[in-house]
Amino acid sequence: MLIKDVMMKNPLVFKESDDMIDIVKMMKHYSADSFPVVNAKGLPVGVIMTTVSGVGDHALKGRLASDMMRPVDDLSIVKEFEEISTIFNRGKELFFVVDDMGKFKSILRKRHVMKMYFEKLAYQRDHLDALMTSLEVGVLFADRTGRIVRVNPKAIELMAEKEKTLINEKFQTFFRTERKLPSSDISSETFGETFVCNNKRLLISKVPVLRHGKNIGLVILVRDTTEYRKIEEQLTSEKSENEILKTVFDIAYDGLIVVDSEGYVKMISNAYKKFLKLEKVNLVGKHVTEVIENTRLHLVAKTGIPEIGDLQKIQDSYIIASRIPVFENGRVTNVVGKVMFRNIGELDELYNKIGKIEQQLENYKNELNQVNKATYHFSDIVGKSREIRQVVNLAKKSAYTNSNVLILGESGTGKELFAHSIHNSSGRRNKPFIKVNCAAIPEELLESELFGYEEGAFTGAKKGGKMGKFEVADQGTIFLDEIGDMALSMQAKLLRVIQEREIERIGSNRTKRVDVRIIAATNRHIQQMIEDKKFRLDLFYRLNVVTLEIPPLKDRVEDVEDLCRHFIDKFRTRYLKKVDGISEKSVIKLKKYNWPGNIRELENIIERAINIIDSDSVIRPKHLPVDISGRYDVDDFKTLKEMVEQTERKAILDCLEAVNFNKSRAAKVLGISRTAFYEKLEKYNLKV
Repeated sequence: MLIKDVMMKNPLVFKESDDMIDIVKMMKHYSADSFPVVNAKGLPVGVIMTTVSGVGDHALKGRLASDMMRPVDDLSIVKEFEEISTIFNRGKELFFVVDDMGKFKSILRKRHVMKMYFEKLAYQRDHLDALMTSLEVGVLFADRTGRIVRVNPKAIELMAEKEKTLINEKFQTFFRTERKLPSSDISSETFGETFVCNNKRLLISKVPVLRHGKNIGLVILVRDTTEYRKIEEQLTSEKSENEILKTVFDIAYDGLIVVDSEGYVKMISNAYKKFLKLEKVNLVGKHVTEVIENTRLHLVAKTGIPEIGDLQKIQDSYIIASRIPVFENGRVTNVVGKVMFRNIGELDELYNKIGKIEQQLENYKNELNQVNKATYHFSDIVGKSREIRQVVNLAKKSAYTNSNVLILGESGTGKELFAHSIHNSSGRRNKPFIKVNCAAIPEELLESELFGYEEGAFTGAKKGGKMGKFEVADQGTIFLDEIGDMALSMQAKLLRVIQEREIERIGSNRTKRVDVRIIAATNRHIQQMIEDKKFRLDLFYRLNVVTLEIPPLKDRVEDVEDLCRHFIDKFRTRYLKKVDGISEKSVIKLKKYNWPGNIRELENIIERAINIIDSDSVIRPKHLPVDISGRYDVDDFKTLKEMVEQTERKAILDCLEAVNFNKSRAAKVLGISRTAFYEKLEKYNLKV
């Protein structure tokens, strides 16, 4: 991370020549312990401490900033493109940030950086705690010496140990496998080792943890394979696997199927083939996805996780299916699938009900997906300029993560377009994309809109309550547009949702966990709002994981022509107008415009031009607004001689037309001799 990414934005800075009386007044207004001072060339020269504000005005009269400042030393100066880690090697709290020319850019306080690192560390720790708790696999962490330093609840459950008896013990004490793991080996990967603990046969894998190529610890995963082992031992002791399976498959009324680790059918019962209406087809050797619709047997073969009593739809009917993986030496070799044909009459009735519910649910889903769907993709972002390409590349990288994104930019630069594109390129693309305009919703309604409410929570609350936007966006993305307009009270509640990953409806005392990615956007100057106490700094740090600063159109004028072509294609289809393009002169004039309304303003101008264009098939300067078309270019001007000759030629033609092309009379009206008049006719090639 670079210093420019964390330095204070637009800090208050004084010049050497500033009057101390005025400086003290400003210092009283801001709550900081020191303020930078620069010279006339913009170079940092010192710092004024807030203790100066305690001096009486009479003592400061006539004094300048240069008189009261503490000189800056070299250890306090850092460059904006240096790594942030450089400040930790210096015994300073306040640093002056300069550019490559040594000019002052901003200030940086070490305590602010430490706070940011601490919050990021806490954020990652909370995620790790939640992940460890939710896993159905035992997880243990060991340090570089092999001592266990952390375990999750599942590991304690599987090993029937108390946490305090595991912590600080050598991992070899507990994991004596059938192949005897080397007591000192923590640097190599091991998969599929088995050992017995409390009458359970557990499967372990260990993976070393590396940092900069050096081993710093070990992660151990533990799974229970006791039940599968018992089945395997029982089958081995009674008959060979093929004999048993053949007998079972021949007499089984239920549907049975066995697939290998790749999902190819090895055996299938006659009852199952009859149910599938494939009695006469040889199914052995075919991939299970070609045989059974909506099957998950090949997925269980990859994950090794059994699925019991799962509802599955086959040929417009529902069945109850179980899928059991078979392990050999810690690896899945086969998966057994079983279909239970029981209470068919009741199931038929249930199927009918499920069918109706499913149809209603599908209708609701289709309606909801149409409403809560991201429209745009990165391909819809027009422009080849370096500025826009840099932002697009960063946005594409952020799309592959679940980190929060803060989009900054002037109104009309396309912030929402980026939000849509990030969602559509992320792993959440098939989940909801919920848009909330924080500026358009009244403050008193925003909380219920975001978090929902329970029935009877307030007067006028709907029966049954209402889901909030965060609940609707669960597993997806929520786009908080104009977040800079959100009230401080709501900012605090939003911060809690981000930290805890849970929401609480109005009128409820129960919390609900949500998995939502937040993309926020604003056209406000967020750093100034923080300094003015209008935006919470802690919320800013939570949102500012990835920041996209969308450049205004005036900073990427080379994209104007591409944008014009894009909007022409869009509107000529909408208005059924034959418009082939835009003239070069029009593009030149558009590029010289300042674009206070950015891309949205350009879109409106092109739409207006297509509406008013008549017989012309090309947008010309006359079709543009006056404040754009009225701008003169140097290329529009001719030499003075050319302009005089053009005017003279026009005057002769106008005069001839007025006197009905009587040359003698025209010469007399123009006040020149007939000889001179004829010379001019010849000069301008006027044959009349």
